[in-house]
Amino acid sequence: MRYTRILAVIVFALVFRLVPGASGAELTPINFVSSGSGGIVEVIRFSHKQGFFKKQGLDMTMIYVPSGVLAAQTVVSGSALVANNSISDILNAIAAGAPLKILTVNIDGFQHLFVARPGINSPKDMKGKKVAVSRYGAFSDIETRFLIRQWGMDPDKDVQILQIGNSGARSAALMSGGVDGAVVTPAFVPVARNAGLNVIFDLSTIKTKFANIGLMAQERLIREQPKLVRATVAGLVQGIRYWKANPDAAKTYLKQIHKVSAADIDTIYEEGSKHVRASPTPDLEGIQTAWESIPDLKARGSVDFRKFVEPRFIEEVLRAMK
Repeated sequence: MRYTRILAVIVFALVFRLVPGASGAELTPINFVSSGSGGIVEVIRFSHKQGFFKKQGLDMTMIYVPSGVLAAQTVVSGSALVANNSISDILNAIAAGAPLKILTVNIDGFQHLFVARPGINSPKDMKGKKVAVSRYGAFSDIETRFLIRQWGMDPDKDVQILQIGNSGARSAALMSGGVDGAVVTPAFVPVARNAGLNVIFDLSTIKTKFANIGLMAQERLIREQPKLVRATVAGLVQGIRYWKANPDAAKTYLKQIHKVSAADIDTIYEEGSKHVRASPTPDLEGIQTAWESIPDLKARGSVDFRKFVEPRFIEEVLRAMK
């Protein structure tokens, strides 16, 4: 019910953005929804600020929502053209019947770090402790359970998993002592370390291909507005490549967001950038791994993952950029 009310507000507030010509004849207004923070989210916001979407003829409004579930609902409702979302949330929505397609996989591995309170120095020290996730079934929950199994423990028996909120909320819970450990984005690591918390595991060392975050769009809008979808994908790829090729410009942008030292800005940029793909094609192997990490979906048996993706836009963009 809470998500339904939030979605209704978004629809009401943004409906006029979907009227063609609302921002003039030259640019087409679109709504772009995103959940999460750090990493690719900061790259997309930077790309927007640098005008890469405008160069593609788009007058883009970026909308933040507090969960991947709500992001999927906003796209399904037609209130937004595209969303940047966790692949796990997209797959859950598709499995529930949502008419969505994965356009890109922007990150195809784990990028978070596991942070623990003082006195916890290794994964084995987490046995019997409290672990924070955003919500049950969300990507943070899925990857946390995946990680705990990698440590040789049972996430349902050997730790207590609590719903806390996004990376910022999980970091706050750690610093207050409400929980003992949690996965957080690289952008929160400097703050965590300054607060005396310990990074006890870097999830990027897990080399399994895992579709993490990507763009999704509604099937009807893909059919009816393919030029807008392609333009959005092109703006994203151009922005990613500019971010990677111009670290000084990217770091200047990060300084406006994170009030930390220059050395910490360097760390945030390096850690966030190394996971973002310059050619974010929707790789089926990583999508399959994400699907099989969700017990309810894995139980469905054999699946043709090609029906979940629409790769033609990213393929066209990459060919044009050669």
